Amino acid sequence: MSGIDYAFPAIDAKVSKDLSAGQDLNAKIQEIQSNISTTERNNFLQNINAADGQSSNTLTYSMMLSRNKSISDISKDMIADNQQLKNGPKDTYARQGEINEWQAQNKLDTLFFLQLTFLYFSVIVFLFFLRRTGIVPGATVMIVISVLTIILIGTLWNRSTYTVFSRDKRYWNRRFIGLGDAGISAETKCQNDVSGNS
Repeated sequence: MSGIDYAFPAIDAKVSKDLSAGQDLNAKIQEIQSNISTTERNNFLQNINAADGQSSNTLTYSMMLSRNKSISDISKDMIADNQQLKNGPKDTYARQGEINEWQAQNKLDTLFFLQLTFLYFSVIVFLFFLRRTGIVPGATVMIVISVLTIILIGTLWNRSTYTVFSRDKRYWNRRFIGLGDAGISAETKCQNDVSGNS
């Protein structure tokens, strides 16, 4: 029994049977161990080959799935490009119309300010004429000129700041509503976006 490396029920049963029949014990034990080792090795190799085959099949499937997704993405991009080319001239003409409208309205607004400036200087010249002839006192002329100057500067400031900061860059007659106009700070918006996404 010292030659037995492993304890198997089959070996014990076979040894008991052979001992009762008077056969060589060591030869039978080695034969049984050899059969068991061969069977285990064959089963192990068979399982390894099956696992390797499954791994190869999984890899092939994942490569085909990835390739199908790439082809699908390419087709979606091509459809989007074709749609953009189809609607391209229409979008270009519409955008050019918006640009022309914005520039025309900007020129009209500038012309309005220049007309206001012309009226301002005309009134100043007329007031100086009245002061020179003595019809209107000099203090009154200075007060009127000061008020008109404040109105002219206020108009220029209102027009320039509204166009730069508040006017929509695409449509002249629309106002751009930013975070400050809505009473929301950028930091609060970022925190809300982060909490909403999580």
